[in-house]
Amino acid sequence: MPLTKTQQRRKGLHRGGGGGCTTTAIIKVIWLTATALLFVSISVTMNMATDDTTAPLYRGEEQRVDSPLKQMDLRTQINEVTNDIDSNNDHNNTLSSTSSTDEAILKWLRQRKNDTSTASASLSQLLSSPLYFAPGTLPLSQLSTLQQCYADPAIYRNHFKEKINRRIPYSEKHQLAYILLPKSGSSTGRFMMKHEFDAVERSTKIQPPLNVIAFVRDPLSRFYSQYDEAYVRTAPWHSIQNPYYMGEKKNKGGGITLFHPFPFLYDSIHSYKDYQDLFCPKHTRSNPNSDRECTYAASKENGTLASRLERFVHEYDGRSPYDIHLALQVPMLSDVSNGRMIPITELYNTTNAEGDWNAIAKRYLGEEAVLREKKAAGTKESGGVIQGRSYPRRFDKSLVGEGTERRICELALLDYCCLNFPLPMEERGNGDDDDDGRNLSCRMDYDEGRIRIQPGIFPDKAK
Repeated sequence: MPLTKTQQRRKGLHRGGGGGCTTTAIIKVIWLTATALLFVSISVTMNMATDDTTAPLYRGEEQRVDSPLKQMDLRTQINEVTNDIDSNNDHNNTLSSTSSTDEAILKWLRQRKNDTSTASASLSQLLSSPLYFAPGTLPLSQLSTLQQCYADPAIYRNHFKEKINRRIPYSEKHQLAYILLPKSGSSTGRFMMKHEFDAVERSTKIQPPLNVIAFVRDPLSRFYSQYDEAYVRTAPWHSIQNPYYMGEKKNKGGGITLFHPFPFLYDSIHSYKDYQDLFCPKHTRSNPNSDRECTYAASKENGTLASRLERFVHEYDGRSPYDIHLALQVPMLSDVSNGRMIPITELYNTTNAEGDWNAIAKRYLGEEAVLREKKAAGTKESGGVIQGRSYPRRFDKSLVGEGTERRICELALLDYCCLNFPLPMEERGNGDDDDDGRNLSCRMDYDEGRIRIQPGIFPDKAK
């Protein structure tokens, strides 16, 4: 049966009645499509060649030229502008030589001055008058910064350990010692030293050639943990090694009972149960008659605990910690006789505790070392706490005001300056040379042939 014209047209066999026009249209469409694609390709190429400065910049050199430094991370600014003296070391946590440290600071000072007349100036000349700078902006590792630090014993004496001989985890086999800093990963450190390096806790003299390691923590985060720990340990109901215990039971190891310096912290709170009912109210629990979920639950307090924290922060002078957990990190890493760093050989940050302990194991136990890690209950798999207590804040941190956080940074400014930690973004000043301490700045001068780094202001502004 012959095909109709419609059927022929569908199969492309019909030559009349417009079939030629259909073929021409198809060819025209193909030609126009190819032309459009060619035009788009040329346009994209031209845009890439001419508009590169408006595109996102990911390469360091271009970012340094085309992006405002104010929009860059504070630590990135320093790494872009200067060469970190520790970048050539096998391990950035070990101590650099004094000469390389001085050279890095010389270069940094000359860049800050931005004056050709200082090209040949010495450190003593550049620091003939004190220099103020923002915390976290030195082109040094935390350990090299600590080496230049001066923790004034007249101001921070109550934060120091009085003796160079300390009871610390010590591995005779590996000639390795670990400095215990409360609320800076000390439980993890104890666990690792005991189980991986066969360490025992004993009185140890910290001196070369002993390898001495320590971990430090961001001061603001640490302060919140310090406060929570000290709050419970010095509570009037806590009967273990608490000089402020006021209960009827015998004080276990606490000695003479003292009056708490901040009794308002415990107004109407007479037991741990009262305290728990504040941060974990019964009406918020799935079972009001059980407190099982309170240990790791986020705080649901009504502001009572946060307001007491704020009052404490503003009344505390920062010089008289009434509990060891409130002590600053730098004095505990320094010698009370001269305010300078004790002979630490490696310094790490708790934010990467898991990775750093693995690196330490490979260094002392061999490249094939595999740690027997045990994550603490309530700890996220984030490389932080491996062994120890990790609980949520008991006060509602969202209720803590900016003024209180600034005061905390002021109280802990020694740790910020001497451990090269940047301040929280909202607390950062410009750190200019003419700052003279009005902002939360650090101060650098030259004393007795050595660089000296201190806070720009002291906790109670008495000096």
